[in-house]
Amino acid sequence: MPLSSDLESHARGTPLRGRNTIGRNTIARNETGWGYCLMCGDGAGKACARIELALRWLSFLCFLLMAGLWLWPGSSFAPGLLGIKLGLSIALGGAGLALGHFSERGLRREVQIDQKRKQLRIVWRNRHGQTRLHTVIGFDEIGSIFLRRSQTPVRKTHMDLRFGARGETVTLFEGEESVLRELWRDLHVDLHADEIAPAPKPFARTGEAAPKSSLKVLPRALR
Repeated sequence: MPLSSDLESHARGTPLRGRNTIGRNTIARNETGWGYCLMCGDGAGKACARIELALRWLSFLCFLLMAGLWLWPGSSFAPGLLGIKLGLSIALGGAGLALGHFSERGLRREVQIDQKRKQLRIVWRNRHGQTRLHTVIGFDEIGSIFLRRSQTPVRKTHMDLRFGARGETVTLFEGEESVLRELWRDLHVDLHADEIAPAPKPFARTGEAAPKSSLKVLPRALR
């Protein structure tokens, strides 16, 4: 599994497609007062909104069927059927709750980089623009961010984040490697801004400008 640091020397001049735009095979970046939000610009926003609406109606239908088992005129309450009706009610109620949860939570996944609180948040956004928190990771908890190439050419490249003392891994995005590679460089600078030490000042005579340092901070994966 090649680390993202192995990819750093390639395509340095490639712009991050989808910055402040939304299109297919891109990563959309929206600036905020506390940082910025990242979301896959795969053009599936309207489709997800329709699916969420359909899930809401299916949830309502499940609860309606559950009530109909007991309230429909002529419903039988024979002892032999009570167990079956109770089991069906539990199944329909559970399905209705699950469908309603996904409808209200949303199907669009978003990564938020909060540079004020020093947090990376993974949230779900629904069709109304409301967000629901999924994961919060402090910048100091992040071990590394790396790209994981798929073994099959059909599947997409994954951008994974390793965090915590146990080295837990979560996938941030999946898509084209060239887009994720550019995004990795941006995230490396933003997430490790506090670790970039100022260049040492060499001794110089009065009035002479100190030469610029060519030192470069290595990615954490190489430390």
